[in-house]
Amino acid sequence: MQPTRKLLAVTMTIVAFFMAVHVNAGELSNLSGTWAGTWSSEISGHEGPLKAKFTVSDENVVSARFTGRFFKIVPFKFLVKLNVTSQEDGVTKLSGKQDLGRALGVYHYEVTYQANEFIANYHTDKDKGVFQVKKK
Repeated sequence: MQPTRKLLAVTMTIVAFFMAVHVNAGELSNLSGTWAGTWSSEISGHEGPLKAKFTVSDENVVSARFTGRFFKIVPFKFLVKLNVTSQEDGVTKLSGKQDLGRALGVYHYEVTYQANEFIANYHTDKDKGVFQVKKK
């Protein structure tokens, strides 16, 4: 291959890479904002309303603040840092964990985010369930 063609091929590859990164980062930026939905426990059968506020720190990290109610009257609120594990075909996978103390334990999250839907499957030593929210 001639040097000019080789340089053009390398340049096009670099441009394609940065375009892909920009598209993925753009998809993740749509996650920012306030969302609403529900949480449910597969173990206890409890469920309730859930609000989530997401802040995209960079193309690899999302901060999530969840607020909701347990037993319909007991409020809860906690923060968790979610790390992007993959982005492909408009679907972003994230994971994270948060230690909520001796009584509740460490919550582990496996998240699928696509378009306007965020689904976080969680598990602890004592519980497992799902947080499901949509953009308001």
